[in-house]
Amino acid sequence: MDWSSSGRIDSFRYVRVHRGEQGWEEVEELTGITGGTLERNDLTAIKISGSLTYIDEPRIGRDLLRVYSDSLDPQTGERVSIAHGTYLVSTPSSTYRGAIEEGTADLYGVLQLLAEDAFEAPFALPAGRDALLAARTIVEEAGLNVIATPASAKLSSPAVFDDESASKLDVVNWLMSFTGFESATCDGFGNVLLRPYVNPADRAPSFSMRDDDSCVYRSGVVRECDTFSVPNVVTVTCSNASKEQPLTATAVNDDPSSAFSTVTRQRRIVYKESMSDIESESALKLKAEALLAAKTSVAESFEITHAFLPMNMGEVCDFVYDQAGIRRNDLAATRQTMSLRPGMECTTQFQRCTRR
Repeated sequence: MDWSSSGRIDSFRYVRVHRGEQGWEEVEELTGITGGTLERNDLTAIKISGSLTYIDEPRIGRDLLRVYSDSLDPQTGERVSIAHGTYLVSTPSSTYRGAIEEGTADLYGVLQLLAEDAFEAPFALPAGRDALLAARTIVEEAGLNVIATPASAKLSSPAVFDDESASKLDVVNWLMSFTGFESATCDGFGNVLLRPYVNPADRAPSFSMRDDDSCVYRSGVVRECDTFSVPNVVTVTCSNASKEQPLTATAVNDDPSSAFSTVTRQRRIVYKESMSDIESESALKLKAEALLAAKTSVAESFEITHAFLPMNMGEVCDFVYDQAGIRRNDLAATRQTMSLRPGMECTTQFQRCTRR
């Protein structure tokens, strides 16, 4: 599909998904929904949300709502259908105009089921427990489907989670961090994805936006850059009960070509973080390096309004805006708002994934 084609025809389907004991089944297409927006945000725990406007309230009870776009390129006849998300639905208020009921439905990604649930007593995992298996069990017992990348990381010491402050999603994401995975996310069909963390700085661009004949973005690109307090040293300490001394790992940005490095700035800006457990010293070192990369990336961001392009949050864009003198091949998508109308206009926030 040529997503830059101005003649592309987009339409949308809203489907009720039954949450049965034996799996999820699409049971009917809903009518009366007039539009809305969908949001993806890698910086939040729930990851996806949105809202829909309607003239006939979507009455789906305990079931879920899945949003599809169907796109047609009339020049080639190519058709592409994309499931953008599967959601819990809330309709807190509506307005009656005679026989017509108008309202807005709030959408929540399926990770909301884990975020709003908690264990009834302090939750304990013994030393030696496989962290990924424990996380997968929690997710599946909540009635969610899991797609997990195989990995093995066993707890070095017992882990106890307070029943008063930790949600089930908090526990899952702690276990993901221990395993060296990114926080739990989900795909368009509501599957919970448990995947290894990949530093965006190590990713090659997977799509491009350029101000040429096939330009898909608007002028008025917003750039934010606050570099004053960006750390160039990150120290992570792990008070692992199985070790006589706490483990410590430090990552230093000493690259002379980096604007944030200790060499360039001639000063150290230190960020510290502590952990209760980690599988190994090498894993702790990787954690420190990942934190340094993340803290560096936050320094510069770009907000771009553009026609829809298929992308996942975390993917890297090759962005060229020659009229503004901007050429970047290191912009990682972190947040996006998409309009449910033809063209599917998006506003995407990218963070520069600076190589240290």
